[in-house]
Amino acid sequence: MTTNSGTYYLRFLPEDASFATEVLAHNALFDAGVNVPRVIGFEDKNEETGLSFMLVDEIPGICIEDSGPQADYSDILREAGRQLARIHSIPVDGFGWINKGSYDALKGEKHSFDEYFSEHMENDLEALHQYPFSDEERTQIRELMMTARKMLNVEKAVLVHGDFDISHIFHTEGSYSGIIDFGDIRGNNRLYDLATFVGFYQARRLYSYLLEGYCEIAHLTDEDLYATELMALFIILRFLGRKVNSNFREHWYRLARKQLEHINIISN
Repeated sequence: MTTNSGTYYLRFLPEDASFATEVLAHNALFDAGVNVPRVIGFEDKNEETGLSFMLVDEIPGICIEDSGPQADYSDILREAGRQLARIHSIPVDGFGWINKGSYDALKGEKHSFDEYFSEHMENDLEALHQYPFSDEERTQIRELMMTARKMLNVEKAVLVHGDFDISHIFHTEGSYSGIIDFGDIRGNNRLYDLATFVGFYQARRLYSYLLEGYCEIAHLTDEDLYATELMALFIILRFLGRKVNSNFREHWYRLARKQLEHINIISN
């Protein structure tokens, strides 16, 4: 809705779902200095509709994805990297999807990273036989996941966006304005969002700008950067293991091959 004071978005959820945890996250992010839509109003269950709703203000501008390939997004992405590091400063009690039944704290569904990481691993590795990987590649992926399980294991989870990409980074005439869409938030290793960004889009130049800004706020070691590449393969593997639409099977297979090739390059 648009009024004299600005543009606002009224969001409703299906019956028996609540915006309570997303409101908690938005408020924590806003307090941490992250440019996110500000929560104007919220009801756990509206009397008239029986649905949960959240009213938020607008992040001005347009997303990078809709801005055309020729523009210079370096400064926007550096600021987005700084903001991403601030997102990762927010603690979460547990790993995986945020428990939407918890109204007073951000809680993940799993007690440990290992529990989260291992839940679907054997199924996802077995699913590799449905794709044209060689036996050698399947063996290598299994070995890389064993390494990832050790390198990515952290004791405490932080808040991650969960679907961090250029469609959620907004700018106004070349100046960063904010990050939107926190419907996929979860507790995880802080490298999850970086891994999603680089693994799903393979846009190494854009990723380099994002990293520059991120490292101004939160230092990353060479080991962290390698672990991020392993996390990207892990996330892609999770999609390969799902019963995805046949139109997307080739897409995820190509991403897995590209990510495996990159890991091999940086390992040699």
